[in-house]
Amino acid sequence: MRRRTGIAATVVGALLVAAGAVVVVTARSDAPAVAPTRAAATARPTPTPTAEPLAAVPAAPTAAELAALPLAFHDAVVPRLLDGSTVTPEDTFRIATPRHDLVALYASPSSRARPVATLSHRVSTIDLPAATAVWGRSPGVDGGMLLVSTPARNRTPGDGGTAEAPSATFAWARAADFTVRPTDRMIRVDVATSEVSVVTRDGSVTASEAARLGTPEDPTPIDTATYVEAAYVDTRVAYTQGNPIILTGAHSSRIPSYGGNAALTALHYYPDPTGSSHGCVRVSAEMTRTLAALPVGTPIRFS
Repeated sequence: MRRRTGIAATVVGALLVAAGAVVVVTARSDAPAVAPTRAAATARPTPTPTAEPLAAVPAAPTAAELAALPLAFHDAVVPRLLDGSTVTPEDTFRIATPRHDLVALYASPSSRARPVATLSHRVSTIDLPAATAVWGRSPGVDGGMLLVSTPARNRTPGDGGTAEAPSATFAWARAADFTVRPTDRMIRVDVATSEVSVVTRDGSVTASEAARLGTPEDPTPIDTATYVEAAYVDTRVAYTQGNPIILTGAHSSRIPSYGGNAALTALHYYPDPTGSSHGCVRVSAEMTRTLAALPVGTPIRFS
């Protein structure tokens, strides 16, 4: 597959120094002059605190450095990407769109961190514009660092003799490499109740329906934060009957591969209203259209 390729200003408050002065009040000729008060004689200026300097972020890698890094795409395995055991994603309701062909991903927000992978501004194989969800922020110059979703794995089920692997991965990235905008919607998949919903920032539900999920052997991801990687129609996938496929950045925790890919998780239509999936979320045609109307990068929570 072909890969596509701050200055912190320390704000110092202006300090207006008021010198302690003796104030003389002129009274009538038959009244004594007012003596200066102790407060006026001993007044001292109050220092204005200076802002803390912002933390540095990693320097932008060169084009050659970016090209030498592994691309985080849906079939990739990049061991140094993070998962839910090392970071705690928080709902920020923000979407980040890459500003460059390739942007660097890091395993730490430290200014000394070296990039471990790249994220493309296009979704591989379907060549659509890419965006990702923001799950946290580390303050710093040029906006600091963002904790974002990636579409890759950091290991596959069976690696090292373990039956399961993380369904979703994350990485830190320089905020300066993205255009960040707010969103007022996210998708929630409640695996316990087999329900998929569109939820607003204030918790209101704008759409909801029962879904058909995976089995214990081929489970739908659970306790996973990810994002809408793409929404598209693929007539070659006959069972979707021309309805949109909402591709997520999550993978099966138990299946290394399925259907020629790395066991991706999607929300899609399926004509049989009964039965279970291999981990995907089967919804109605109407719900696929509702979900496809959300912007790419919309956050998703599997619970």
